[in-house]
Amino acid sequence: MAKRSLGLLLVCLGISFALPAMAAADTGDVIEPQNNPPTSKDGFQAGTCYENQVEEDPTKTDLTKAFCSVETPSLFFTQAAGHPPFGFDQYIVRHKTEVPGVLEPLIEDPSDPLPFEDRVLKTERVDLPPGFTDNPQSNPKCSQADFERVVEVEGKPLRIPGCDPSTIIGREEVWLVVNTANAVPAPPPAPPGTFLPKGFVIPPLAEKGTRVPVYNLEPKPGEPARLGFVVAFSRVIVLEGGVAWENDFHEYFTIHLPPASIGVSTLRSRLLAFGQSGDGTHITTPTTCFNPNEWPHLYSTWFRGESWGEPNPTFPEGSTPWEAKLPPGVIPTGCDRVPFDPSVEVAPGTNSVDSPAPATVTTKLPFDPAKEGGEARVNGKGDTEGVSQSHVRKAEVTLPKGMGLNPSAAPGLVACTDQAFRKGERNYDNACPDESIVGTVEVDSPPLAETLKGNVYLGTQKSRNPESGEEFRILLEAKSEQEGIDARLVGKVKADAKTGQLTAVLTDQLTGQFAGKLPEGLPQTPFESIRVHFNDSRQVLTSPPICTTEGMSHFEPWARPGENKPVNSTVTLSTEPGGGACPKTMAERKFAPGYKASTNKTKAGSYSPFQVHITRRQGEQELKVVDVTLPKGLTGKLAGVDYCPESAIAAAAGKSALEEVGHVSCPDKSFLGTAETVSGTGDHPLKLPGNVYLAGPYKGAPLSLVVTTPAVAGPFDLGVVVVRVALFVEPETAQIHAVSDVIPDVFGGVKLDIRAIDLNIYRKKFMLNPTNCRKQATTGTINGGGADPTNPATFSSYPVNDPFQATECNKLGFKPKLKVNLFGPTKRAKNPRLEAILTTKKGQANVLRTALTMPHSLFLDQSHIGTVCTRPQLASHTCPKASVYGNAEAKSPLLKEKLKGKVFLVSSNHKLPDLLVDLRGQVEIYLRGVIGSKHGGLKTVFNNTPDVPVSKFVLKMKGGKKSLLVNSTNTCAKPQRAVLNIKGQNGKKVKNNRFKLNIASCTKHRKHK
Repeated sequence: MAKRSLGLLLVCLGISFALPAMAAADTGDVIEPQNNPPTSKDGFQAGTCYENQVEEDPTKTDLTKAFCSVETPSLFFTQAAGHPPFGFDQYIVRHKTEVPGVLEPLIEDPSDPLPFEDRVLKTERVDLPPGFTDNPQSNPKCSQADFERVVEVEGKPLRIPGCDPSTIIGREEVWLVVNTANAVPAPPPAPPGTFLPKGFVIPPLAEKGTRVPVYNLEPKPGEPARLGFVVAFSRVIVLEGGVAWENDFHEYFTIHLPPASIGVSTLRSRLLAFGQSGDGTHITTPTTCFNPNEWPHLYSTWFRGESWGEPNPTFPEGSTPWEAKLPPGVIPTGCDRVPFDPSVEVAPGTNSVDSPAPATVTTKLPFDPAKEGGEARVNGKGDTEGVSQSHVRKAEVTLPKGMGLNPSAAPGLVACTDQAFRKGERNYDNACPDESIVGTVEVDSPPLAETLKGNVYLGTQKSRNPESGEEFRILLEAKSEQEGIDARLVGKVKADAKTGQLTAVLTDQLTGQFAGKLPEGLPQTPFESIRVHFNDSRQVLTSPPICTTEGMSHFEPWARPGENKPVNSTVTLSTEPGGGACPKTMAERKFAPGYKASTNKTKAGSYSPFQVHITRRQGEQELKVVDVTLPKGLTGKLAGVDYCPESAIAAAAGKSALEEVGHVSCPDKSFLGTAETVSGTGDHPLKLPGNVYLAGPYKGAPLSLVVTTPAVAGPFDLGVVVVRVALFVEPETAQIHAVSDVIPDVFGGVKLDIRAIDLNIYRKKFMLNPTNCRKQATTGTINGGGADPTNPATFSSYPVNDPFQATECNKLGFKPKLKVNLFGPTKRAKNPRLEAILTTKKGQANVLRTALTMPHSLFLDQSHIGTVCTRPQLASHTCPKASVYGNAEAKSPLLKEKLKGKVFLVSSNHKLPDLLVDLRGQVEIYLRGVIGSKHGGLKTVFNNTPDVPVSKFVLKMKGGKKSLLVNSTNTCAKPQRAVLNIKGQNGKKVKNNRFKLNIASCTKHRKHK
């Protein structure tokens, strides 16, 4: 009988074995209210303490001691990240108003009434403060079988746990009374002389009878922790641990209590946890020192309860939480002595530079249970407790320089929306598509027995600013069905707009009911390592371009907000992609790009599509500037082609890629062809199509090309890559000298790793072959990234020479015609003016050389050679007015309008100044004539005339004082004949063609006669 009576005493955590009754089910209907200011009589209290009780008086029972409560603030443990000796939570069941005086010696306050008989707790939920850690791995665990062991005692089956004492992590302290009217079996009679209300007795109050050991149990699937104890040798009570991973990751316990069956009622239940059991780190306080006055709910513990009388089908959400705050004036302390030593390791997943890198990035934070010393007490007792590492509030993990996003990963990749990721939902399955998985993540947390594992998903793009962290986003999910945790975080990935260096920024912003109520930051949870591995199949990253590079990450601890802890990481590689030792410096990288420029057809004088193919091998320097000059005569027909306006070019640069694809900025009439850029490392680089347009003057060149490439890469819209190519026209040869802008090696934060650039100019009748079939070449240089791809001063240079030769030149005809007219005086010593008109036929070879020898009746008047334009003046277009001796114009089928200009005498390497025709219009062309004499006659030779078609050329030289001709006789005396030698670009000649000059004054004179 005594054993049965003793079993009735072992009641804890709100068990009330009174008969059920229908009553209100909310928390406030079951436990006492909270007082303001708080007192030791509050319905719910919780905290961590240096001591559980103030005094030890052997003459009194445990029930008479003063316990740690809001009324004993000096007992509260305040060391941040520390391990308090005790943690407690306590609730007091609602009571009746009448007071049986005989109970006064047995309870702390004689005013305590008896409990209501209809308040029977069915379920409790206790939510701990964020950052408060209960580590079930600090103690051994008791199996469920040992915990529920049944032992025969005096023929009665009793549940007596067979758990090892090392599994005990706390105890329950309970105050109760027994209702004999409903007791089965009835307890022993009350002591002599004791008076109680009808039906009530006082149970024995031996110390052992008021405590129940709490065991650390092996959790069931879906539980990170499980605690338990046995009541009355028959009832198994279990505390099911959980983590609120859908919001702030705080820990909580749910306790399911048995239904009422016998007449025992609880007055007060106090669960005491041993904070330094096991290895000394069973309980760790939050690693923060915020002022509770500023964040009044940050350090609160919450209690919700429902009744058997009226169960809450939505419990715990539908129950009102009772809040237990820190006592007034108690503020967490000691954050200055909380250690914080994170580290980052980056394993590239490859030994080769500039190659796909299935990298593994490991972030570590020590979890050392050893005491780290220092005075943890604030009350002068000098106790020392271990201090754990601060939780991470913000992590900025920066990859080593040169390790960037790989465009090759884009094809087939899709993004997961925030809605599909379901962060903030208590849902164990997200709806992210498999095509959005870019890697895996593993989290080792000391309080968890099993590693959390999951996937890294690509998040949807929310910006086109790569440095915002919203262009590239990763969604990390690490879960364990065994632990019942599905942790989800959103990472913002900042990409340096110039270098492409990546920094993953991990922090957290609470939404919903927690928004603004708690400081923002990563969940306050301990971890030893977080491993993020990027899948080899996705090839999301590219390895750095040199053997060794470093990255500097930064971490902010919760213990000291605003502190920025730098953490270095290094990547070491050994080979080039194709074998051989890797370069130690950027400048040591190889650079031997390939260059090809060709027309589809080589037939002389014919129109043909034109292609440029530029290649770069992996591991070599970046392609930065292309500076080439095309062969003489390989030119383009500008007539009929509009310029893309500057406003349209600017608009393209500001558009999204999809906007440009849907509505191109440049007009169709400026379209010349297409472009393709091949980017990324690995066997399957990304191909991006673009368009090529003709545009107007640019950087001193009369013309330019505009290459627009909408950068749509998988789910990413990076905008439009706009590269201008200045098209200079060499004045004396009409050769096209093309100089590109600096080609970006990073765009939208993506490290392009351009492998090839292809231009295909296929506008009908645009590119025209030469009429000269000698061997030529496209020559020039291509600049590489050199020591610093962001600094043109460090670029390297590689010469290119791609042979070119037109064919079938001999099939071209060559029959130009020259007519020379003289105007003005015909008498001796007078100075006439001259007009020369050269015409050619369509489809014939262009003129290479023209030599005109005037008759002896006309020779050079050297006295009129005065001011001469110098070379610098000519180059800067500042020739003196006095150096002008005529004007000219030329009509070409390649141009919209005639070229017109002045004729100057210019400095030369010859005995006499040269005659230079400066033709201007869409382009500027020089025709340089060498002035001399032959057999006493004036001879002017135009050598190396540009290999471009000119249907008509008119040269007009001034007369009078600015005439370079002087009559040596009366030119009307007889016909004056000049000699023309003219050679075509195809080698055909018009030789010693004597033709009569048309002297206008003589013709008029003869007509007059």
